[in-house]
Amino acid sequence: MKKHNRVLVCGSNGQLAQAILRFAPTASSCIGKTRAQLDISSRENVAQVFSDIQPDLVINGAAYNLVDKAETDGQGDAFRVNAQGVAALSEACKKADVPLVHFSTDFVFDGTKKTPYTEEDCPRPLSVYGVSKLAGEQIALCSSTRNLAIRVCRVFGPIEHGESTQKPAGNFPLLMMKLGRERDKLRVVNDQVGAPSHTHDLAKALWQLVENEQSGLFHLSNEGEVAFDEYAREVFRLAKISCEIESISSEEYGAAARRPLYSTLSNEKAHSVGVTPLRHWKDALREFVESR
Repeated sequence: MKKHNRVLVCGSNGQLAQAILRFAPTASSCIGKTRAQLDISSRENVAQVFSDIQPDLVINGAAYNLVDKAETDGQGDAFRVNAQGVAALSEACKKADVPLVHFSTDFVFDGTKKTPYTEEDCPRPLSVYGVSKLAGEQIALCSSTRNLAIRVCRVFGPIEHGESTQKPAGNFPLLMMKLGRERDKLRVVNDQVGAPSHTHDLAKALWQLVENEQSGLFHLSNEGEVAFDEYAREVFRLAKISCEIESISSEEYGAAARRPLYSTLSNEKAHSVGVTPLRHWKDALREFVESR
């Protein structure tokens, strides 16, 4: 079992990166760098941080995830962070002879399947964001056979520091709780199905992959699947919020970026290499809501 003594975690103010820091093995010394402290798209900045820290493992939790904005004026930033940034980290890792762990997304798929997507399924992203994330995972995987790319889906979890001021953007349950307390009725799409995933569960599974020296492409998500409207109803039930949900189609909602209508990820490959199956998303959601 591989032990890493000095781990650099990029994007350490994000909800997933914070969970990774929280659940790191006791033998590992993790150094988190926020976006302000490390611009991963700057090769000079990356080189300086590598020189200062001298990591033996790098975990990239930094990403541009404004899916709709990426279709317009955010396109440049999406590729700068999600592709160029991964290239800078990959080059630095290769030079230092250390592995890189990078996170990708279910949005690399077009959603035409009716059964969970495996790592062998052909990606066909529908959005600029999806294309930028696909580019990043391919850069990471092509740079070194030691690198690990992990696709995750509908991530939610607490910000470990300053939770009271956690912003709901990028966290569906938190957004629903905020809006549900402010409004009497919400319109939520009913034709986008996937598996919500708690950051704590993803982080624990990630460390299992790392300690078992896995590389290549893996999927990780909580068990089960759900459409967003039913997901919202479960949030309201657990949070005891009285707010009506009007179920609508993605076409009716009219978001700028197209989303896959089905994007549940199969975890069978991860299970086959010893990763403990993640709990059902309803159990993870209950823990999150009750902790608020």
